[in-house]
Amino acid sequence: MIWGYFFGDGKSKPSTLANPGICPNCNTRPVALNPTTGQYFDYCSKTCATQAKAPGTTQRGSLLLSLCEQCKKKPKFRDGTKVHPYCGRTCAKLAASSGSTPVSPTSPTSLRSARSTIPRTTPSGTHCQTPGCLSPVFVDANGIPSKYCKKTHREWGERGCIFCRAAPRNGTLAMCQPCYDRALHMAPVVIEVPEDHENYKSVAAQFQQSWRHNTACPQVRAVYKIVNTAANLKKYEQYRDGVEARGIFLSTGKSRGNENRRWHGTRRRCNIGDKGVTTFCTNPKCSLCCIVKTSFSLGFFKGATGWGRFGVGIYTSSTSSKSNDYSYNEGITSDWKALLLNKVVVGKGIKLTQDNTNLTQPPSGYDSVSILDRFPSGDTDQELGPCRSCPGRSSKLR
Repeated sequence: MIWGYFFGDGKSKPSTLANPGICPNCNTRPVALNPTTGQYFDYCSKTCATQAKAPGTTQRGSLLLSLCEQCKKKPKFRDGTKVHPYCGRTCAKLAASSGSTPVSPTSPTSLRSARSTIPRTTPSGTHCQTPGCLSPVFVDANGIPSKYCKKTHREWGERGCIFCRAAPRNGTLAMCQPCYDRALHMAPVVIEVPEDHENYKSVAAQFQQSWRHNTACPQVRAVYKIVNTAANLKKYEQYRDGVEARGIFLSTGKSRGNENRRWHGTRRRCNIGDKGVTTFCTNPKCSLCCIVKTSFSLGFFKGATGWGRFGVGIYTSSTSSKSNDYSYNEGITSDWKALLLNKVVVGKGIKLTQDNTNLTQPPSGYDSVSILDRFPSGDTDQELGPCRSCPGRSSKLR
């Protein structure tokens, strides 16, 4: 099963993906998912849905009618009896000072409540990048502005949820729990990772550091997170735990099951990954989409090369430049290429010093096959060879 990232390399920078949207009423939280239909509601909660349908809005809470008349970004303040023209005291004062429509009377208690929950407005391009936050960015003593208004929002943006960018992520997940549950419900799904996020930087660094060929290393232009189905993830974890039980790698300071991130290059017959394209194609010959959607298949063994150094198996590499040799586009026009970065359960690997094309599984007592750092032919790649001991179809990979 695939559980990793793939990157695009080209001349232009990809645009940010349009995720399932922010609630048009609170303009802060993502809209809620209907688990029955798989479709999204118009709002994040029943509270926002009720507020959006209050007097002064259309039946569906049209943004043109429900947004503050001053900042045009936050929803108008509602005190339970009427909808006021502005989102809070700040915008009301700005409107009054600029000679706009007079401020509607509002009780001091209601204004204090609104002021405590609604950020200040700032000039375009200077507000915090956290979705829904309009606070001014932090400027250090040298006059250099940040991308965020405070440390908490910077933590969310650089190390938090890659999906909503407005909440801390849950444990080792790349997302907060609500966003992860939503993505898992839609899985398999591809989500763009923000360029300033630590996950993006980690993948880009591994790509550059593992480029060992005597050619110029391409620049990573985009990184996408692949969320696989719960069923595939469960199979992978069961296999990994089984390998761990046999080898006890955790006790030696290694990851569970000796899990590592490895590259895989393959054929792409659509533009998934280009400029924020995350929709799978239906072409059965697009190996990239097929792998991401259904995992690797031994039925396509030798399809690209016509042979296998270690026999029947699924090949990945610790060397990005090696896998890049197998990454190519076919039947499409694009300035981009794509590589898969997979989590692989290496387990106990046997290192071979010569080819063995007759293997159908690792030797007894081993979980995978690899080569030494320096192969007699001069190839410095570290390939992972066949693993036929895992349950299902290639479930050692995710």
